[in-house]
Amino acid sequence: MQAGLSTKNAPSAAVVLPHFAFGAVAFLAASVILFFVAPDLVGHYLSPHLLSLTHLLVLGWISMVIFGSLYQLIPVVMEVKLYSEKLAIATFILFGSGLVILSVSFWSFNFGHNMGIDIGGTLVLLAVILFAWNAIKSAAKTERKTIENTFIITAVIWLVITVILAIVIVLNFSMHFISTSHLQLLKTHAHMGLAGWFLLLVIGVASKLMPMFLIVHKLPKRLLTYAYYLINGGLVLLSVAYTFYPQTWFLTFSGLLIVSGIVLFLRFNQLAFGKRLRKKLDVGMKMSAMGFILLALTLLLGLTSLLKPEFFQAVQLRIDMLYGVLIIFGFLSSLVLGQTYKTLPFIIWLKKYHSKVGKQKVPLPQELYSDKVANRHFYTYLAGIIFLVAGMLMASVLVIRIAAALIFVTGLLYNYNVFKILFHKEKVQ
Repeated sequence: MQAGLSTKNAPSAAVVLPHFAFGAVAFLAASVILFFVAPDLVGHYLSPHLLSLTHLLVLGWISMVIFGSLYQLIPVVMEVKLYSEKLAIATFILFGSGLVILSVSFWSFNFGHNMGIDIGGTLVLLAVILFAWNAIKSAAKTERKTIENTFIITAVIWLVITVILAIVIVLNFSMHFISTSHLQLLKTHAHMGLAGWFLLLVIGVASKLMPMFLIVHKLPKRLLTYAYYLINGGLVLLSVAYTFYPQTWFLTFSGLLIVSGIVLFLRFNQLAFGKRLRKKLDVGMKMSAMGFILLALTLLLGLTSLLKPEFFQAVQLRIDMLYGVLIIFGFLSSLVLGQTYKTLPFIIWLKKYHSKVGKQKVPLPQELYSDKVANRHFYTYLAGIIFLVAGMLMASVLVIRIAAALIFVTGLLYNYNVFKILFHKEKVQ
């Protein structure tokens, strides 16, 4: 790990660290909001409160931490310097401001014109364009043309398309220039973001870092190449299907292409875990492994949402909602929680101790946070997800609120560790 992340191309810590602080607070805020919007999770998913919660999670929590991580990891994966640190800082300010305005505005959204959403959406769109420009210009300098890099850059392109479509949808609420139903457009938007931005990015970064952290070599990269074409091909077809031709057979075929690609990626990770030299998993890798298990469960729910078998008709809406919730609160959040412990401590360690290695006794990166606290929030988070699944399937507001309370405890403990790392004082002997 240290050899892999200790790169001379690493950006200033001031570029990366604010993203983790913002993301940690956003996760904690989302757990509080989850408690109050529990009734919406047993109703219809197209509600203003759920839109507010969803955007806080996917933008303020997951995307914000990913932005910060990528500024650190692009130099690792692509072996180049970040194109512009000043652009990264400007992106953070625009993205954070836009996200706050957008989330607050969605809370009282009445599916008509809303100035707050216009302003917030514009700031987020501008931030995403600047982020994409920074990432693509950085990638253009690399001599390493790998499948991992291709996944990352393609994910960034999907992110831009996703945000542009979001702006179009909001404008269409008041101007009605697209005849396709808002629900179908929202499904397209959601899948572009979840499969195009998040999933492709996760595959690109994880397929590089997981073998590094697990100490494993000679994995079959062809699985990743096949996965790339299957997921992207399926996503293009799925977007066309939801927007213009929502026929069951077309949706099913498109979904199966994406699922096939994900299965190949899961197979790649199964081989990595099976061949690893580092047998004992730390808390970061345990949470990452749980994320992939939740991804497999999400695939089953996604197929059920597409195929809509008759014996599930009574709970189909709950399954559809659980599918989206498990992707965000389950798969993606678990990965972000876990990978925080694989990246953030080392960024701080690199800043404070790299020049002192071999000259003085310095702490290890994992000594910058409390492992006991991290393990506790691993279990509160796992319990929270179990209660969340049960509550949504049972349509029980009480059980969902128990889940929210457990996730809130997770957020508190996670914030404790994040800020413990961020405010770490140098210790040498």
